[in-house]
Amino acid sequence: MARPKKEINWDKVDKALMAGANGVQVSAMLGIHFNTLSKKCEEAHKCGFSEYMETKREKGNNLLHSKQFELAIDGDKAMLIWLGKQRLNQSDKKEVHQTVKQEERTLSEVQEELKRLEALKQSENEQFDDD
Repeated sequence: MARPKKEINWDKVDKALMAGANGVQVSAMLGIHFNTLSKKCEEAHKCGFSEYMETKREKGNNLLHSKQFELAIDGDKAMLIWLGKQRLNQSDKKEVHQTVKQEERTLSEVQEELKRLEALKQSENEQFDDD
């Protein structure tokens, strides 16, 4: 004797997906195997479960964005600050980026500079010895 067919409450599935649940979590919530959920999705919605899940998740994301925007517009300072940082690239502090141009010198140029500095030091030492 076959198991009785389980009816899927798609409103419940939609709410779980909009809240961010994945297919395995939804199938566990319904008490069915994920493969069964996938097959039922194909039958009921004429698309794969991944596509269906993505559509519902994006709907949930849109609802969250709308609510956050609404809170910010209504004067929630924390939400205004957060949305400003996320969407408008605002920050609490300004970062200053400075580039330093570095001279590229050959080994022989560096050796010549070293000789010049040693000669200068030697002449300074001789000058102090004379005093």
